[in-house]
Amino acid sequence: MAICALPASLCGCNNAQSMPVAAPLSAIQSAPAGSGLTAKIKTALMASDGIDNLDIRIRTQQDEVMLSGFADSRAQVDRSIEVVKRVAGVGRVINRIRIRKFT
Repeated sequence: MAICALPASLCGCNNAQSMPVAAPLSAIQSAPAGSGLTAKIKTALMASDGIDNLDIRIRTQQDEVMLSGFADSRAQVDRSIEVVKRVAGVGRVINRIRIRKFT
């Protein structure tokens, strides 16, 4: 299973040393099983229009992808899912992205 976090700026991955929650950018290129797919997904999301200010995590296991985290709108969630589904190698997308509530 490969895991990557996309912070709000979509600039990199987070790493928690004590828990394998997210892989650093350098680990994406060398991590086993699924990391190639994770890198492709991250690249596709960063290159997409209409998906700014996302704070999502990507988990891949074989061809299954789980997206979790936060977006500003339903449109961003829908666009993210659409982009991920178009990545070669993705078979199933599980959406766990929540919409931020602004007060």
